[in-house]
Amino acid sequence: MSQSLLFVEDDAEDVELTLIGFRLQKFEPQVAVAKDGKEALDILISARDASRPLPLVILTDIKMPRMNGLELLRRLKSEPRLREIPVAILTSSDHEDDRAEARRLGASCYLMKPTNLDAYAEIVSGIRALMEPGSERGGASAERSPR
Repeated sequence: MSQSLLFVEDDAEDVELTLIGFRLQKFEPQVAVAKDGKEALDILISARDASRPLPLVILTDIKMPRMNGLELLRRLKSEPRLREIPVAILTSSDHEDDRAEARRLGASCYLMKPTNLDAYAEIVSGIRALMEPGSERGGASAERSPR
C-alpha cells in the first residue's frame, strides 16, 4: 500500500468534501479510502502481512457500520506493527465520552468535521504535522474544532 493517508469514512459525500477541502488547501497526499473500520483493518493487515508500506497517517470517522472508529483505534494500538501509525479522528461527534475514549486509546488528534470548506485549513495543518518526518507519531493528543 503506497498511499500516505488511509481515510476511513462511510459517507461518500464526506469523503468528497474532505478531498476537495484538502485540494483547496493545496494538500494532496496519496489517499486510500475504506468505508468502515473493518475494511480499513483488512487493508492494513493485508499490507502488513505482505510487507508492503503502511500509510503514514490514518484519518477516521467514529460513527460507521460494522466497526466504528474507536474500535478500529483499539485494534490498531494492539497490533505491534500498526500501533505506531498516528490516527487522527475526524468526526461530527462532539460528545465528551468519544473525546475521552479517543485520548485513552491513543488518538493523535481529535478533529471536528468542518462546516465549510474554508475550515479545512486546520484539518490539513493537523494532518500535515502528523505526516512530517520526526513528528510525534501516535504521541500527544490534540483537539481542534474548526469553525
